[in-house]
Amino acid sequence: MYKIDLKFTANYLKILRNFSKFVIEKHAELPQSNNNQLYSFFSDLHTKLGRVTRKKRPLVEDISIKPNIIFQYKNPKGGKRKFHISLGGVIKLQQGIITEQCLVLNLMLEHTEGCDAIPDGWDNYPIENGYHILRRFHFDFDTNNDDISKPKFHLQYGGNFESEYLEVDEEVHYKLFSPIDHPRLPQQPYDIVMLFDFILREFELGGKGVINDSGWNKHVIECEKIWLIPYYKALLDRLQSTSRTTPIHRLNQ
Repeated sequence: MYKIDLKFTANYLKILRNFSKFVIEKHAELPQSNNNQLYSFFSDLHTKLGRVTRKKRPLVEDISIKPNIIFQYKNPKGGKRKFHISLGGVIKLQQGIITEQCLVLNLMLEHTEGCDAIPDGWDNYPIENGYHILRRFHFDFDTNNDDISKPKFHLQYGGNFESEYLEVDEEVHYKLFSPIDHPRLPQQPYDIVMLFDFILREFELGGKGVINDSGWNKHVIECEKIWLIPYYKALLDRLQSTSRTTPIHRLNQ
């Protein structure tokens, strides 16, 4: 049984506070974000979680990554075009317990007058100046889902988007179809720390000296243990069940 309760939430927020402190200390060695958003988010988060720890009270505020933390990365097919990836989302709490987590990755193309011509094969892509959302992925956790009709941990593509999520001066173009809310693909849990680590490595944003450091990995592993051990234990128990009569793609926990 995957149980998110006061103890789980308190332990996780402690891990998140320690990771925030680490990011603050190492931020100069990490990839630079637009308007120093990376430092601002983790600095504010460390302060917020520090107040909770000192007062020994549950956190009653949601944790929102707003505006999104935006990094520029090099795409070999882009020529002089600027590509960006952003990390956004929210962790919702009720009575000090995590009830929902929605983390979002946006892959974006920035188009300007000085950009190269549209590459071959991109003929159907709009050329308006501004930021274009090319891909949008949700890594969600929702206790209201029952793991039978809707998986608690799932991945979605697209989804609703508001330009206010991004703090940019240029126009933001979002062409993905928002009303479709399916499929919800069963997905292992991701939290802010694991997803941030994934982004830095997948897109080679830099900061290798930090993200390959034992201190960084210690925080990532702590998050893996608290989120992944109960998930995979429940999955393994179900796989090994001799009385199982339904497919594994729904995790009946």
